[in-house]
Amino acid sequence: MSKTQAVSVDSVAPLGPISPAKARILAVAVDLFHEKGYERTTVRDIAERTGILSGSLFHHFKSKQEILYTAMAMTTQAMGQSAEAAVTGVDDPVAQLKALILMELNSIHREDGHAAYVLVDEWRSLDPEHAAAVLKLRDGSYERCWMAALEGCADKGILKNNPRIARQLLRGALAWTRTWFRADGALTLPGLADEVCGTFLKS
Repeated sequence: MSKTQAVSVDSVAPLGPISPAKARILAVAVDLFHEKGYERTTVRDIAERTGILSGSLFHHFKSKQEILYTAMAMTTQAMGQSAEAAVTGVDDPVAQLKALILMELNSIHREDGHAAYVLVDEWRSLDPEHAAAVLKLRDGSYERCWMAALEGCADKGILKNNPRIARQLLRGALAWTRTWFRADGALTLPGLADEVCGTFLKS
């Protein structure tokens, strides 16, 4: 059993409005989590780089774990909104899939895309309740968009894999591109999106 199975999310407070002060703390924390890792980053590190006292940070967040959860939840919500925007007005499932792949690649490879890295790299640092809460967010509009595109391709007989297996493979493959893709290389992100589509779809 994974640590996110059979876990209640009732103890996790829903995301509320993010004040400018909280947004600043989150941005600093994400940069530090990316640079040093969650475990090696201290509350003092976050406070010092933000320019506040360590005690003042707790007026905004109860713990470092809450900071990590909030950053991941906000990233997940934003990716859901981006997914919906990517497929709005697009009826062809192949075009939907390509748009979603390119959307995710753009998110991963943004120059300031540390939040996407942290979402993948620090997943195991979330406690079970917070991990379950992020999964619940992810399984909303974000995953619905992906599954609709993949199932549409399957209905047309052009998807090489079972839609759910294809989704898992896509998630890992796209995340892994950050270890080898170079923006200054010959391959562009749209070109990479075409390559990925070709891997999963029959010609």
